[in-house]
This record gives sequence, structure tokens and C-alpha cells, in this order.
Amino acid sequence: MLQGTLEVDGVPFNGIAREGYPAVQGGSIAWVGSGPEFLISLANHEEWKDAYTVFGHVLPEDMAIAEEMALLPASTDVWSNVTVKVLRDPVYFKVKRSSHASFV
Repeated sequence: MLQGTLEVDGVPFNGIAREGYPAVQGGSIAWVGSGPEFLISLANHEEWKDAYTVFGHVLPEDMAIAEEMALLPASTDVWSNVTVKVLRDPVYFKVKRSSHASFV
């Protein structure tokens, strides 16, 4: 799993309402709580049930990029009794809406 924060310069983030959504699968992009934190799942997580609101998916041809991001230099930390890897340097990327996006 990759986790990040959606930031837009000069625009305040308003919490996202929880919605009906599919299960978290590899490539799912979901809000953590009501945002602006989000996660990109690298695997299927049926055990998470309705814990996250899925709002998008990484295109299959771009999953290798997400998987490579998980291999970047990182340090170990503990968040809420969970050991996590934190990237040493931030990764910036753009998000865009796909014209063929839809949930089935």
C-alpha cells in the first residue's frame, strides 16, 4: 500500500462524504477517512470491507510505476502500533480523470 496526501496550492480541502464503493483491489485509490490522505492499494484487501471509500483506479499499464514507488529508499516508523516504511523523499505526481473511468 502507498499512502499520500492530496494537496492543491491555495485550495482548502473539504472532507469527503462516505459513499457506496467496491472492495479495495490492487490498483484501487481510496480516501483514508474523509481525506485529504489517500492510499493506492498494491494488492487485493477483501478484509478491509467498507473501511475505505474507493474513488479511482491506477490504470493497469501504470501499476508497475506504483510498485516501483514502494521500492524507493525509506525509513521505518511506527504509526498507531503499525510498522510502516516512510519514503525518504516525497514523490510528486499528477492525477487526471480518465474519460473511460467507471465502476462495475
